[in-house]
Amino acid sequence: MSDAKCANQIICDNIRAQLEHFRWPEAQQAGLIEQILGLSTSQAYRKLNGSSPWQLAQVEKLAQYLNIPTSTLLVNRAEPDAPATPAANEQELIPAILHLNNQSGEAHCWIQLGEELADDSCAPLLLAKRLHDCWHVFPGTQFDGEGGHEVTYLTIRPPKRANSKRLLVAVLDDKDADLLSAILVQQGLFALPYYQSQALLQALPQEDFDAFVLDWVLDEPGSCMQVIETILRHSPNVPIIVLTGYALEHENELSQALQTHGVYYIGKPAPGSILALQIKNMVTNALEPAGLN
Repeated sequence: MSDAKCANQIICDNIRAQLEHFRWPEAQQAGLIEQILGLSTSQAYRKLNGSSPWQLAQVEKLAQYLNIPTSTLLVNRAEPDAPATPAANEQELIPAILHLNNQSGEAHCWIQLGEELADDSCAPLLLAKRLHDCWHVFPGTQFDGEGGHEVTYLTIRPPKRANSKRLLVAVLDDKDADLLSAILVQQGLFALPYYQSQALLQALPQEDFDAFVLDWVLDEPGSCMQVIETILRHSPNVPIIVLTGYALEHENELSQALQTHGVYYIGKPAPGSILALQIKNMVTNALEPAGLN
């Protein structure tokens, strides 16, 4: 079996895919790289064929020129039906939050960890650090010499569930969907993040969700109760957990929601690991009666 692509090769493939939209010959593609990054012709060719490693600043500059998110050039976007490689096996991938510019999490991703970094003498393209309950991925230039691992594989496509016993949870939160999903996965669940209710509702026919975790206060038109009603019409026996730190402000609406069978409530804030365990127990207990029928 072949090894998974290295991060540099993934970047090369993504850049070539973007440049092929212009239908240019390789010489013209190299000329564009040369012009944008201020490289020599030979350096531009080496970038295109992967023999010269890409630096994150170069990837960001090229993404800005192409008017696409930098993450589009960084993450593996293999075809859904492509054969799984050893590194793409669910047993070897862990969830993480991808950061590109010292800002909030930009993408919910899955990574394979390489060797632990001993010093900053040779910074990798991407590094991973475990912070609190979750792994975070940063540019290698941000390595401070403590507690980092090289990232040898990164994808935004979550691996398929290993078996039907692993619960699949949909997480709707317009601010923290990625972080909460990563925490739930590390606690033994399988979670998919959604930042907009419409995206979640569109996924209902395609995904066989075992539970839903919804933030009660959503920064969008409509209400969480409307989302709950739509979910229940599609999946009447699947438990729904509502999260909020504003229970007093929404006491009447929450009370109405909690009178609905299968709807539960957990307050915010709560330590991530404890919150995940509470949700896991609720989901498991809610599903046990259905399994006895």
